[in-house]
Amino acid sequence: MDTVLFDLDGTLIDTRRLYAAAYGQAFVEVLGAPPSAEELRARRPASERIFLVEWYGEAVGGEIHRRMLAHYDAGASTLMGGFFDGIGEMLAAILSAGLRVGIVTGKSRFAFDVTCRHVDLSAFEVVVVEDDVERAKPDPAGIQRALKLLGGGEAVYVGDTPMDVEAAHRAGLRGAAALWAWADREGFEIEPDETVWRLARPSDLVERLGL
Repeated sequence: MDTVLFDLDGTLIDTRRLYAAAYGQAFVEVLGAPPSAEELRARRPASERIFLVEWYGEAVGGEIHRRMLAHYDAGASTLMGGFFDGIGEMLAAILSAGLRVGIVTGKSRFAFDVTCRHVDLSAFEVVVVEDDVERAKPDPAGIQRALKLLGGGEAVYVGDTPMDVEAAHRAGLRGAAALWAWADREGFEIEPDETVWRLARPSDLVERLGL
């Protein structure tokens, strides 16, 4: 294993409060009321804009996304969480071992740039965002693009949703389930599979990599 690719939100950094507020405000402004939690879960969002356009159409979905980005930018200084506990140490161990690291995220380029003003993501050699692909995860295009930019190699993709694991498998990679952000939820809804690394904490990835 010479490359580790990561999802971003919910895997490396905690942006739940920020996204909840930004989307909530945008939905109210455009629709009058936000969709229910059940409706959102049914959509299995793995991107910022793509799922909105598929749900509401280009005009309405695009407007919700535009307003969401404005609220994301405005709220980042107070609502954005940083790295989850243990991420810094995990990255230091991976980089010290000479492995290459990249990010494949459903985040837009704009939101990623806003995030970089508050969280140091300079260690990642390659970043693939929603703007770089036509379809959201579990489509493997983003992972495949990142691997191509890094020159190939044996890799693992670490993410906090079943779509991340599915995308990894569809790209021919091992999938790793980042469970450290799931303490207040029922769990990572995937079938037990020996090809999936279930990681309770970031240090578990270091151990799995044999570092």
